[in-house]
Amino acid sequence: MMKSVKGATNGLRAVGVLGSPRKESNTEILLDYLISKLERCGILSMKLRLRDYEIKPCYSCRKCLELGDCCIKDDMTEYIIPHLLQAHIVIIASPVYFDNVTALTKVFMDRTWCLRGKLRNKILGSVVVGRGYGLDSALVAIHNWGLKHRMIIGDRGVIGIGFDYGDVLNNSRAFKDADKHAERLAELAKLIYGDHKLQFVT
Repeated sequence: MMKSVKGATNGLRAVGVLGSPRKESNTEILLDYLISKLERCGILSMKLRLRDYEIKPCYSCRKCLELGDCCIKDDMTEYIIPHLLQAHIVIIASPVYFDNVTALTKVFMDRTWCLRGKLRNKILGSVVVGRGYGLDSALVAIHNWGLKHRMIIGDRGVIGIGFDYGDVLNNSRAFKDADKHAERLAELAKLIYGDHKLQFVT
C-alpha cells in the first residue's frame, strides 16, 4: 500500500523498484535513502521489492497488442503495474550482475512491454551498485528501458560501490549523489506535473 508521507501535500508519487534478490542489500540501503530524501521533498513514496512477488517472464505472445493489457495474471499485472501507472517518478534500483541488471530487474522490464505509451513522460530515477566493473553498463540498461518508454531522464542516476553486506555505507559519494538525484527528481516532477490530488492504491 502507498502510505501518506508527512509534508506530502502536492500529490506527487514515486515508486522505487528494487531488483536485488538479497535482503538488506547494498542496493536496498541506497534506494531506501533515496526514497527517504524524496519524502522530505514532499513526494509520496513507496518501494516494491521484486523478490517478494511472483513475476512470470514475458511469453512474447503479443496478446497485449489485441487486449491492451498483459494476459498473464500474476503480481506484476495485479499489483505492480497499477502502482507504476499511478506514479510520477519511477526509480529502478539494481545491483550489477555480469555487467548488467539482475534477472529480477530484467524480467520486470520485459513485462512492461504491454505498457508502451503508458509510461510516457514519467520521470526515471536509477540506482546501481557493484564492485566497479559493469556499473555504467547496468545504468545504460536502465536508461535504455526508460527511453524505450519515452520517459524523462533528467539526471545520470546514483552509482554505489559495494560487494559485501553494508559496504555501500562507506561510500559517502553515493549518498551525496542520492541527495542530488532525489532533489532533481522532485524538481522535475513539480515542474512537469505541478500539484496533484492524492490518490491511493489499496
